[in-house]
Amino acid sequence: MSEQEELFTKDQNRLMSIAGWANNLAWVMLVVYLFFAALTISLDQADYQRMHSITSRFASSSDYWRMARIDPFYYFLDIGSDILSRVLAGFMYYVVLKGISLGLYMVIETDMNYRGKEKQGGES
Repeated sequence: MSEQEELFTKDQNRLMSIAGWANNLAWVMLVVYLFFAALTISLDQADYQRMHSITSRFASSSDYWRMARIDPFYYFLDIGSDILSRVLAGFMYYVVLKGISLGLYMVIETDMNYRGKEKQGGES
């Protein structure tokens, strides 16, 4: 353990911890947004039911799927764009957090390389 303590400084250990959290959080965000994308149809149906109950004065039956069959092209575009939007948002969070993680690891590696060159230069 003393070799690792000598190998990494306190600041490098902090950066490695943050990089690890960013790497793990990237996967969590991707899974969460993919889950939300899978629930898009259910959420859209709940929104339609809520909107219909607020705007209708009488207790009439509202069928979400009947509404979808009336204009399937519009329904496909609406749901498809919502799903694509959620998948892209999750992918963007994933890419940004992975980039932060990899960037921090590169900073640590660069710092270790400079320290190694300084030690080699001082020993010669």
